Amino acid sequence: MNLFLQKTLVRFCCIGGVATCVLLAGCSEEAPIVTYQIPTTVPAALAAEDTRMVAAILPQEKQAWFFKIMGRVSAVDRIADEFREFVEQIEFKDGEPVIGELPENWKRGGARAMRFASIDINTPEQQLDLSISQLARMDDWDALVTSNVTRWRGQVGLEATDEKWSGAEELDWQNGDSSAAAVWVDVTGRPSTSGPPAMGSPPFAGGAPIAGGGPFSGDAPFAGSGAMPSGASGSPDPHAGLPRSAREAIAARAKEVGGTENTDAKQSDSTTDEEASKSKLKYDRPEGWRDGRMSMMRLAAFNVGPEDSAAEVTIINAGGDLRGNVARWMGQIRESAVPDEEVDAALENAEKFEVSGRPAQRFVLLPEERSDAGEATAIDATIIPLEEGFSMFVKMTGPVETINSQSEQMKAFLQSIEF
Repeated sequence: MNLFLQKTLVRFCCIGGVATCVLLAGCSEEAPIVTYQIPTTVPAALAAEDTRMVAAILPQEKQAWFFKIMGRVSAVDRIADEFREFVEQIEFKDGEPVIGELPENWKRGGARAMRFASIDINTPEQQLDLSISQLARMDDWDALVTSNVTRWRGQVGLEATDEKWSGAEELDWQNGDSSAAAVWVDVTGRPSTSGPPAMGSPPFAGGAPIAGGGPFSGDAPFAGSGAMPSGASGSPDPHAGLPRSAREAIAARAKEVGGTENTDAKQSDSTTDEEASKSKLKYDRPEGWRDGRMSMMRLAAFNVGPEDSAAEVTIINAGGDLRGNVARWMGQIRESAVPDEEVDAALENAEKFEVSGRPAQRFVLLPEERSDAGEATAIDATIIPLEEGFSMFVKMTGPVETINSQSEQMKAFLQSIEF
């Protein structure tokens, strides 16, 4: 092929290719126009909404029990009546509420520190959290109720009131007695902070002790000053104010209890060693001491003495001033009011020694002489100061004869404790 034909063929191919591209481009369809509808209202899940809290405070001989739900008004409105019926029918056995069959869409939640139990309640608007916890009971029931209701009102942005119980009302509790009134709380407001409400806040109260259930057994609450530890309110960690040893022990206990509802967890020797290693709490168990009832707040628990007249030994970390706790314990075993002079005498007669390198004070508190010796209760309690206003409480409670017979074993146990 000569040079002229080659050039002509190349030009033809190039022109043909360009024409083909133009033709194809001209035949293509334009992209369709898509119309989007954008909502101008905020989705319900994100809409600002008032907060409603419904709660009940049920009295027991030595404890106050708290049942509490807080969430969006639309969610709480759905279950408020059902929740009230639930608490009105609550029964107690051995000092603890019996959580029987739950309503539809209610299910037992996992174990949480500072609580006896948690129940998850599903609603279309929000999953609600029912917390069940307890405090050691104060002598002044009305003051305990008022201080907690006032604090709860603050959580939903409401001021305190001068009404009885800060506006709460008496609850028609089927299993109540005349010693103290059960209380129903129903408040609605707008929290002042932008963060979500602290669903799991334990019922700390000024002047009242804090007890664990497990948070929140009631062995050693905040007595006396009633000051709440720094960081305890509004913190994601309800134990933020506790010393490290306390937080580690509670975390270890929470892991052991897991999501079950059994609060009578038993300690085998191997389990005790494992938990002691995690919590840095070590001790020598006296011969004859048996595994006791554990809870979220208890670092250890034992039953001691004869089966038919056993005493209970517990170890917990909690707050409260020395005098307040001693006075409260004396009130638990006396039939009448405890004069200040007797509290002063108990403080003066305390046995002082060291536990794990820390100064400790031991109080052996006996009932009044006129008490029936066969039924009277005594307390052998030791207070070991920790950091940040907290203390370790090693407490034996039971029949007078058993307390006296276990005195030496208790002393040996105390001297073996390390943390």
